[in-house]
Amino acid sequence: MSVDLSELKSSDFPSCVRLGLRKLEEVLAMPSVPHLHDIQQHIMDKFIFCCRDSRSSKIRAVGPVEELVVVRELGQHLGKMVDTASRNSLFITLFHPSSHDPRTPHKLRILSALVSLAIATHNVPVLEATAVWMQQVCCLSSWSGEVCRGLVQDYFQLTPSSPPHFAAALRALPTMAPLFTANLITTLSQLYAKVGSGEICERPPETLVSTVVWWLKGAPGLPPHLALAPLTHSLPGVSLPMTAVPPIAPLMKWCVEAPFFEDTDNSSESLGRKLSLPKLIEGEALFDNKPTLSKSGPAESTDLYSQLHLSILQTLQNVPSVRARMTQKQVLCPKHVTSVVDAVCERIRSCRSENEEAVNMSLDRLAQIILVALHTESLSGSLSDMWDSLHRLPTQNRLISTLLTTREAR
Repeated sequence: MSVDLSELKSSDFPSCVRLGLRKLEEVLAMPSVPHLHDIQQHIMDKFIFCCRDSRSSKIRAVGPVEELVVVRELGQHLGKMVDTASRNSLFITLFHPSSHDPRTPHKLRILSALVSLAIATHNVPVLEATAVWMQQVCCLSSWSGEVCRGLVQDYFQLTPSSPPHFAAALRALPTMAPLFTANLITTLSQLYAKVGSGEICERPPETLVSTVVWWLKGAPGLPPHLALAPLTHSLPGVSLPMTAVPPIAPLMKWCVEAPFFEDTDNSSESLGRKLSLPKLIEGEALFDNKPTLSKSGPAESTDLYSQLHLSILQTLQNVPSVRARMTQKQVLCPKHVTSVVDAVCERIRSCRSENEEAVNMSLDRLAQIILVALHTESLSGSLSDMWDSLHRLPTQNRLISTLLTTREAR
């Protein structure tokens, strides 16, 4: 079976991008034959992700300006695709990452810009396809993380001159694309939590934390279990089985390590965080469009993580109500919990002896999340390593002792 590429070869940039996307969509719909994958790769390399001049037949990598054009063409083409399965297939083919492919960083950079534009312009088809892609490559992977780093820069580390509609775009995400929002929370939180790496948690921007809390608390009419969305949705057009990764583990790590975060309100990094979008949690004045320098202090930061902690507990309590629609039973992985406990152990060993209040707050949050997860059967599987890690804590408080006593009584 031959594929006619003559029209592509005679087209200039950016027409070749538009035509290349159409041709790639046609090729993906063809029956599988030898060399079809090579043809797909040829179309992407020569006509979609590169600039081509038909008059000189020269091909070069796109520059920053051309990248924006490619992003625009991708957004427009994907946004017009009606068939969900075809759109997901095209999206995954375009942005399939590989640690051995030198083209991957370039594609991920374009994908990050595409997702950022899709959020701002409410391009739901692109956001839904991105959600499927994130589960395909795993929300905790470095590839998902690389894409979301760009979103942090675009939406959570901006100057006071940020367009007010950016806050409105973030507010609309859970209703526009709940699956994307749930996966986005997982990846964004993992960027700073580093669950499974053996490293302690990096303090996330407060604007990011307040956004996540607002998303999890939910707006009127939204279900109170947004974080469970990856477990309750089918993914059309995807043949490979994927394990959904809810954001509970990385958010849990945020909460239990937050009491140990150093007060860096006067540092340049902290000022950079606060010179950003208006916070999304201001009592009744949600999404105030007046971007001002935040005056939050340690007490307000503590309250923010307390709200996040409560949202995690409420999400776990909602598991029984959606269990019938869940594609997997496990919401919180025992291995991830063990990783969090080990990080807390390191925090306790390195903190000052007079910081008893921070230690107790951390251990209280840790114990409460584990207790609720066990009660709702959200934490299942081999738990022996988790219990062993709890026994290795340098110090224990009343709730941790109760948790261990309850386990021994079973």
